[in-house]
Amino acid sequence: MSVKSTFSPISRRGVLVGGAVSAAALVGLGGGRARAADKVKVQFMYPVGVSGDINRIVSGMISKFNAEHEKIEVEAIYAGSYDNTEQKVITALGVGDPPATWLPINSALQTFLGLDSLADVTDKAKKTDIYQDFIPSFLDTCVSDGKLYGLPFQPSTPVLYLNKDALKAAGITKAPVTWDDLLETAKALTIRENGELKRWGVTIGGGWHDWMFECYCRQNGLVPWTKDSVLFDKPEAVNALEFWVKMVKAGVMPPASTWQGSANDFMAGRTAMLYHSTGSLTNLRKSSPFEVDVAMMPKNKMFGACQGGGPIMIARKQSDAAIEASWTFAQWMTSTEVQSQWGRDTGYLAVRKSAWQTPEMLAYLKEVPQAKVALEQAEYAGAFLQVPGYHKVREYLKSALDRTLAGEIAPDAALKEATINSNREIQRLLRRRG
Repeated sequence: MSVKSTFSPISRRGVLVGGAVSAAALVGLGGGRARAADKVKVQFMYPVGVSGDINRIVSGMISKFNAEHEKIEVEAIYAGSYDNTEQKVITALGVGDPPATWLPINSALQTFLGLDSLADVTDKAKKTDIYQDFIPSFLDTCVSDGKLYGLPFQPSTPVLYLNKDALKAAGITKAPVTWDDLLETAKALTIRENGELKRWGVTIGGGWHDWMFECYCRQNGLVPWTKDSVLFDKPEAVNALEFWVKMVKAGVMPPASTWQGSANDFMAGRTAMLYHSTGSLTNLRKSSPFEVDVAMMPKNKMFGACQGGGPIMIARKQSDAAIEASWTFAQWMTSTEVQSQWGRDTGYLAVRKSAWQTPEMLAYLKEVPQAKVALEQAEYAGAFLQVPGYHKVREYLKSALDRTLAGEIAPDAALKEATINSNREIQRLLRRRG
C-alpha cells in the first residue's frame, strides 16, 4: 500500500526567506488582524526541520483548513530553519506586529515566555479533550509552571536508521541495543578499499549534535539541564562525549556532517546507520534504493531520548478575534484525522492517542512497523533543553561538541567551558527578568 497525502498545495503570498524580517514587511502582513468584517486573516510562520517535501504538505494542509473555514484565512509563511523562524518572530515581536501563530522548536518556550509573547491557552484546552487525548509527554513540552502555552504539532525523537541490505550482507541479524553493540556493529559495517573510505558504519546527523548529545546523556542516566542551569560537565555527559570520540578514533564515524548531507549519505549508501529525526522516516524509506529499518537508539545505563520538533504557539498581543482564529487553527492542525495523516505523510509522531487508532494509521503501521519505533521510544523521552537563552546555550554546546570531535580540545575541558558560558548566560537572563 502506498500512502499519499490528501493535502493539495497552494501558492503562498509574502513568503519570508533569509535574514531578519523588516518592520515594513511585517506591517504589511497585518499581524493577524481582521481586514474584513466577515473574515479573520492570520499568519502561520513555520520552519522545515527535516528532509523531504514537508513544505508542500504543510501548504496543502493550510489550503484544506481555509476551504473548511469560511470565516478564517490562514496565510502560510515558510521561514526556513527553526533558528530562522525564531529570529524572525523575535524581530516581529520587536516591532509590535508578530505573526498570529508560529511553530518554533519546543526549546524556545522559555525564550518566548521571557518576551511575554505567548497566549495562555490553559482554560481553552480544559474545555476540550486535549488533556485527555494528547500524549502527556508531548503536551508537557508546552507547559511552564502548570500553564499551557501552545499545542504540540510535530514532536520527534532521533531514531537509528539502518540499511537493512548492508546489515544482511555483513551477516548482522539484529540492530545494536547497547553502545558497545553500536561500536562493534559500526566496525563490521565500515568499508575501506585500499585505504579509501567507501562507507561509514554510523553517522550522527550534523547540525543537531546538541539534540543528539542530550539523548546520549539521557541514555547515561542524566538530564543535562534544570530550569535555571545546565549540567554539561557532569561525568555522565563527559562519558557520553568520550564515547563519540571513541567511535571517531575507531574510524567508524565521521567527525562532522550536515543535517541534510547525512540523510543524503544514508540514502546513497555512504553510511550504513544514521541517527536522524523520525520526521525523516517517510523520505528516507521512500527515497532509499534499499530496505530501511528503524531501531530505538542504543542504550548505555538505560534507554533515553530527547524530544525535538515543535508546538504551535499563539501571540498574546493581538485581537481577541485573531486569538480565537489562531486557536481554531491550532486545534484543527492537531485534530485526530489531521495528525493521523501528518504522521503517515512525514514520520513525525501524531500527538493524539486517537490518531494512532484511526483505521488509516492502523493499516499504515501494519505495512510500515518502523513508524511505531519512535512512539515506543517516546516513553523514555523528555523535552529538549528548556532553559532561558537556549539559543546561545545551544551554540556553546554545539561548539564544544564539534571542536572535540575535530580533535581540538578534550571532552571534559570542552564541556566545562560550555557549562560555564551557558550558565553565565542563563543567570544574566534570569536577573533581567527579575
